Amino acid sequence: MIRKTAIITGGFGDIGKATAEKFAQNGYNIALTYLNSFDAGFIAKLKTYGIEVLALYCDQRSESDIINFVNSAFKEFEYVDVAVLNAGKAETEALLSEKETEEIDDILTVNLRGTILFAREIAKKFLSQKHGNIVMISSVYGQTGGSMESVYSASKAGIIGLSKSLAVELSPYIRVNCVSPGYIDTKMNTAYSKDTVKYIKNETPLERLGEPTDIANAIYFLSSDESSFITGVDLTVSGGIVKF
Repeated sequence: MIRKTAIITGGFGDIGKATAEKFAQNGYNIALTYLNSFDAGFIAKLKTYGIEVLALYCDQRSESDIINFVNSAFKEFEYVDVAVLNAGKAETEALLSEKETEEIDDILTVNLRGTILFAREIAKKFLSQKHGNIVMISSVYGQTGGSMESVYSASKAGIIGLSKSLAVELSPYIRVNCVSPGYIDTKMNTAYSKDTVKYIKNETPLERLGEPTDIANAIYFLSSDESSFITGVDLTVSGGIVKF
């Protein structure tokens, strides 16, 4: 039996790790990108599930890094079934009128341009095999906007638009969906004060922050055969903070 493989960008972040482990638990080989940190212990943990792991440095600012990673993953593994486009960066909270052009360019380059280029390279491979699932990671800020994080919000809104466009463009062979997390208990959100976290919990109908596993479970569902008639969806995983 051919073992499926999942590509996960930003594989050593909190959501990336939870997602990699979810797929590994279900028998997938894993291909991860990393940028600022490499966690050998986590790689060893994934391998305890009896799967193979490929972890390569990849800076989403670099087109050649992206192309090299995708080519390496498809060369290393016999059958890549899933690509989770998760890598991105946060924005320093400030008014847009106070933003330096360099930061604006970097956020858009990493979050949006990098995701577009990854999607392009993955699409080439999936179209050639006439099968595949792409799940992109946006944010509730991509749906509603986030004050003081306007550039990040714009980049994440672009990802939602990209996923919906590609769901049509790559049909019927490839399904493309998006997950928009709400406030998740990750390192990215450790800057919040205790009062801010309390406020967020009070505003969330389920009265807690999300866990990385909450996002991983949604990603896995959208990648699995159980969602075989779902494409072009932006699934909000926010505990209800984006009101239903």
